[in-house]
Amino acid sequence: MIPLIYTLRKEISFEKVGNSWTVVSKTPFTILRVSERASRVLRACEAGRTITEIAAGSEMTEEEAYRLCDYFNRRALLEASPAQGGDSFPVVSVVIPTKDRREEIAECLDSVFAQDYPRDRLEVIVIDDGSGDGTGDAVAGYTATLLTNKRSLGQSYCRNFGARNARGEILAFLDSDCVAEKAWLRELVTYFQWDRISAVGGYVDGYFEESPLDRYEKAFSSLNMGRHILCAADNGSTFYMPTCNLLVRKQVFDKAGGMRESMRVGEDVDFCWRLRKAGYHVLYIPRGTVKHKHRNHLIRMLKRRADYGTSEALLYELHPDKKKIFQVPPLAATAFVALLSALLSQSMLPLPAAAGSFVYEAASKALRMRKTDVHVPLTTLLFSIVRGHFSFFYFASFHVVRYYLIPLFLLGVFFHPLWLACVAMLLVASIVDQTVKRPRLAYPVFLCFYCLEHLSYQVGVFAGCLQRRNFGSYVPRFFRRIGDVSSIYE
Repeated sequence: MIPLIYTLRKEISFEKVGNSWTVVSKTPFTILRVSERASRVLRACEAGRTITEIAAGSEMTEEEAYRLCDYFNRRALLEASPAQGGDSFPVVSVVIPTKDRREEIAECLDSVFAQDYPRDRLEVIVIDDGSGDGTGDAVAGYTATLLTNKRSLGQSYCRNFGARNARGEILAFLDSDCVAEKAWLRELVTYFQWDRISAVGGYVDGYFEESPLDRYEKAFSSLNMGRHILCAADNGSTFYMPTCNLLVRKQVFDKAGGMRESMRVGEDVDFCWRLRKAGYHVLYIPRGTVKHKHRNHLIRMLKRRADYGTSEALLYELHPDKKKIFQVPPLAATAFVALLSALLSQSMLPLPAAAGSFVYEAASKALRMRKTDVHVPLTTLLFSIVRGHFSFFYFASFHVVRYYLIPLFLLGVFFHPLWLACVAMLLVASIVDQTVKRPRLAYPVFLCFYCLEHLSYQVGVFAGCLQRRNFGSYVPRFFRRIGDVSSIYE
């Protein structure tokens, strides 16, 4: 079974045109011509349907139904959400690496032994990585298997060590500074009933909320993968899941060779990319929550962000097929370049190009709609174009802020308008991110953390690239985005 529910998004309308149907979505603006069979699937999802129900009602297999629904999900016509699975309880081995966390390991283990999961189907393995504070003594009070390294060998070695000694069909990796919610295992294990899934990652929330930095980390930690379901095999994207909340079939883990023990940061990215390259499907579900005790001291947090940045060069060296992929709508890109040129030249001359790209897109889409006999209010059309352009402005601005802010500011010493362009892109990226993720912070405080985080990561990326003489982190891959009018799915 495939435990997913698909629901038709709001403001979707259908029109019969000959032997096919035209589907219109206002936000985001999409016009799609589909077959009779595909339209039945979409209309069946108005009240929300499981993949099992969709397949049964459409005379197709669950995999066929999933592929169709996933396509419509990517086109923003359907919305995916987790479904309750059946009562399948494979033996799970929870693997917890730890070092010098005597005060934290007890709360972590308490949360594991409080799981809403059959106790006789649960094994707990703790690997003490050369602690010097008596962490192993704290573990001794629990019915857990304790494995000990005489000296520190790193988290990757510990996870492999634990996996070698595990008897479970499923390996559940958890960090010792995490506290799992009661339904953690039950909510994630159910997805292994889906045969294609080899690994499942769950939601990572912030444990602390008291200080401004706590609240920033709760929303912007790199461990927080968001609220949308993601499922992928080797499709070229850089999607991965952090190992602080990751479940893997033991057989798959062994075949993949486990974690790369030479890596101290970025090993979770490398592991997920290797799984996907081998053809295994990995699934992220925003459920099965664990609360992570983020570094709530600013210097430690920034150092960790820089450490993460240093791993990029090695990751792109190990995986040369991976690139940062950017969808580039030509007209939105033209408007962005025109506005940027106006800032840099401090002249109004490039602005007509920005306005012209907007007018041309509006006119061409209106003409194409007339040819499809679809009637959409002009305001809806114009809003969709503004939204699409601003979306590209955000992604371009975010990339610049993430990777190029420091060199651009330094170049601004010789060419002052660069400072104005940097500030404009920083404001665009930060305002969008604050609006979407909504940390409980005043904007000036948020902006301070936001700048420091990106600058720290940027320093780490450059240091890592310089050390390995591999600058693949700075080489993106561009492709034209598929149009949103008159696309056809048969």
